[in-house]
Amino acid sequence: MEAQPQDPDSIDLRNPALYINREKSWLEFNARVLAQAGDVSNPLLERVKFLAIVAKNLDEFFMIRVATAVKRLRAGIGESTPDGLTTEQELVQMRDGGRRMLDEVAACWKELRVLLQQDGIQFLEIEQWTPQIRAYLAKQFSREICPLLTPLGFDPGHPFPIISNLSKNFAVVVKHRGRTKFARVKLPDVLPRFFAVPENLTPHKGLAFAFLEDVVRENMHELFPDTQVKGSYLFRVTRDADVIIDEENPGDLLESVDKSVKQLRHGAVSLLQVEAALPARVLNILVENFEIEDEDVVMRTPERMGVGDWMQLHAIQRPQLKDAPYSPRMLWRT
Repeated sequence: MEAQPQDPDSIDLRNPALYINREKSWLEFNARVLAQAGDVSNPLLERVKFLAIVAKNLDEFFMIRVATAVKRLRAGIGESTPDGLTTEQELVQMRDGGRRMLDEVAACWKELRVLLQQDGIQFLEIEQWTPQIRAYLAKQFSREICPLLTPLGFDPGHPFPIISNLSKNFAVVVKHRGRTKFARVKLPDVLPRFFAVPENLTPHKGLAFAFLEDVVRENMHELFPDTQVKGSYLFRVTRDADVIIDEENPGDLLESVDKSVKQLRHGAVSLLQVEAALPARVLNILVENFEIEDEDVVMRTPERMGVGDWMQLHAIQRPQLKDAPYSPRMLWRT
């Protein structure tokens, strides 16, 4: 027996069951993109590209959507979403979903990394560096990386440096003349995330890369002469980048854009990713200076941060690992 159509006038449009949460829908969309990264029918470097797309989308998710929910909560806006969630409930679901997807991105990269190695593209961990590789990367550091690095100390006499949005930084613990001090070293955005290692230096045939952060970490002592480097710990900041523009006063557009640019540097931190090995003392310094009040903002991770940079890998010249290039052509009527 066929179901009878319901009278539209009898439908209660306030019923939360009729609606899908916008943020949940966004996460489900990106889960479908992530599924493309796990789809074995896609060429390998295309799968890496999909992975990078998801990572970049998650950056935007925390910069805009999570940050907006936090501001609504702090402003005391108690209005429920159409699907019946309070602002606090929605924020909890957003953070949980976003962090869970970051973990899934990391797990997917582990799988892709193994497959890339099987196809002759290897990513070397520090413990895989031979003395020859270490010497080569030290030269690369001195020539290409070191001139772009500026260590900034912070203590009661030196204010905490400005940490820009989506930047990757090292919190460095040093000891000088018996005193423990702290410094920040930012990884410049102009540098590639991956440094190629000559094939003749590696025991395996094919391409080999070292991670930028590993090259900097292993040569950190060059930035602090006459000082003992006790530890260096990578962290990454995602800030509130939500921009509110008054559409009824177009004359204020320039001012709004100017404020938004400044906000990218000073916006509230919506996600702080830190290495799992980061000592509690150093984490407390970061939390205090970033004025983080909610512990859910902090995410410890043993995996690589900023996987959006993996988009750089699509430039590797391996046509067999990519989709065939599309050649546009004119269709003529006969």
